[in-house]
Amino acid sequence: MGRKKKIVMPKPAPAWMATFTDLMSLLMCFFILIMSMMTIDPAKFNTVAASFQNAFSGVLEAFPQVLITQDVFIPKMGGDQQNKRMAIDAAQKVKEVVKKEDMGEAIKVHVTESGIAIKLADPVAFESGSADVSPKLFGVLADIAKIINEAPTSQIRVEGHTDNVPIRNTRFPSNWELSSARALNIVRHMSQAGGVNPGRMSAIGYGEYRPIVPNNTPENRKQNRRIEIYVDYVEKKGQETGAFKLETD
Repeated sequence: MGRKKKIVMPKPAPAWMATFTDLMSLLMCFFILIMSMMTIDPAKFNTVAASFQNAFSGVLEAFPQVLITQDVFIPKMGGDQQNKRMAIDAAQKVKEVVKKEDMGEAIKVHVTESGIAIKLADPVAFESGSADVSPKLFGVLADIAKIINEAPTSQIRVEGHTDNVPIRNTRFPSNWELSSARALNIVRHMSQAGGVNPGRMSAIGYGEYRPIVPNNTPENRKQNRRIEIYVDYVEKKGQETGAFKLETD
């Protein structure tokens, strides 16, 4: 009778392997849970993706193309990044309101280093020589106030500007008084009709002394007659002025 073949059993895994496997499984579940709860910043993601795209250009032909638009770039100034994104979103919403009301030629919106700036051109806001807010501006101001109120900590500064044509009457001895009254009436309207906290707003009248173009033609004087609304979303060291100095249209 032949001899039976001896079966050699493989050596079992070390006892520590079972504990190590359990630990790795727990870590994997932990990181999956973290990833499921995290929020991806689109601006940062697009910027990083674009950097990788440039770095691997010509190496990874299948690397996905990332479209970078102007709104992706956040103003480069110290402060809370979330507040800066809020400023960009607010500017876009104001532009949509202006487009809906068909006031694209009369109301301009800029993103500044600390927030947004809104320019109300003459004569959409006031009649000549008057400080009473035009009724056709009521709806737009209400919508702008609603957008501003989405950031309850933002600070609002309204500036009044005129041309250099002298004004002298019983109500306004000079353009200083006229520009101040106009700025104050915008502030009052945004507070009373728009519900903006008065403690967040200020009104300044510059009269004819901060023109954006020379007062040498009727068209230039029309550009200088304006109201500028500055909404600051991030803290800044100095006061911002002249956001519309290059405005030509």
